[in-house]
Amino acid sequence: MQAKTQLASNQAAARRMELELNRQNALVAHDWSSRQLQEQAQANRDQAIAAVQGAQAAIDSAAANVEVLKGQRQEAISTLNELKTALAKAERDLSFTVIRAPIDGVFGNRAVQTGDYVQTGQKLASLVPLEDIYVTANFKETQVARLRPGQSVSIAVDALPEHAIEGVVESFSPASGAVFSLLPPDNATGNFTKIVQRLPVRVQVPRDVATQRLLRPGMSVIVRVDTRP
Repeated sequence: MQAKTQLASNQAAARRMELELNRQNALVAHDWSSRQLQEQAQANRDQAIAAVQGAQAAIDSAAANVEVLKGQRQEAISTLNELKTALAKAERDLSFTVIRAPIDGVFGNRAVQTGDYVQTGQKLASLVPLEDIYVTANFKETQVARLRPGQSVSIAVDALPEHAIEGVVESFSPASGAVFSLLPPDNATGNFTKIVQRLPVRVQVPRDVATQRLLRPGMSVIVRVDTRP
């Protein structure tokens, strides 16, 4: 904008100098003016024309520089996109170095050491969710007739005789423990001896008790269910 303004000013000055030169030429032709004034007007006109050409050259240079800057800007954008892609790849590769568990818990039964190489599917450790635990009570099949989800349960822990824990019946297993064993019994041979089966019943432990981390998987407990209506 400044260069265009300067060009317009120089063009106006050049027109004024051209008019002055024409006036001096006419005066000199009739010997009404001196040659010195004519030559001065000629020099002023030439300087004005040179100034116009200089201003136009500055505008042309600036226009060319704009195109160069546009090219540099486009190149910078391409470089930025490449760097963003490289950064995203680096962040993704870095995320592969961290193994995240789907739940909160305590790390135990570790099978690896620092510096070990691991393979896909290899067991690293056991994660025990101590703040989301439950009790599995194996009731006889003759005892579950009156059990219902939501009934209150009294839990006595052998390792914690001073604690009285109250729970709630949450759900029943869809089959007896024998069905889910490694070698379930096959009674199709006809050699059948009736044995009272055990049916796993899940007992929910209160959240405040779980957050204290008093219970551990594998502990022995005795549960009593209040079956009164």
